[in-house]
Amino acid sequence: MLLPFILLVVPASLALYTSKDDVVELTSANFQSKVINSDEVWVVEFYAPWCGHCKNLVPEYKKAATALKGIIRVGAVDMTQHQSVGAPYNVQGFPTIKIFGADKKKPTDYNG
Repeated sequence: MLLPFILLVVPASLALYTSKDDVVELTSANFQSKVINSDEVWVVEFYAPWCGHCKNLVPEYKKAATALKGIIRVGAVDMTQHQSVGAPYNVQGFPTIKIFGADKKKPTDYNG
């Protein structure tokens, strides 16, 4: 009986961001409606929870999301759960940050 509970809890505990953060959790279910169909500019991090660089980025990315609140939307995609979201944008390493501006089909790579 304990194993099913552990299997449910472990994946959730790997998430780098929560609903309490100003970083919007983007998924295969909401990416199109929140980012692509939006008139807003989005900064999106594509990450893997096991990635050391991604973990190190979390505090600063959260600070940026809070500082940019109301100006630019900041989101993150867990590529271990939603690989199909990053595939069209040639996401191959982690973290990858892209800016979705006016032309949502051609996001700009952030290299800062």
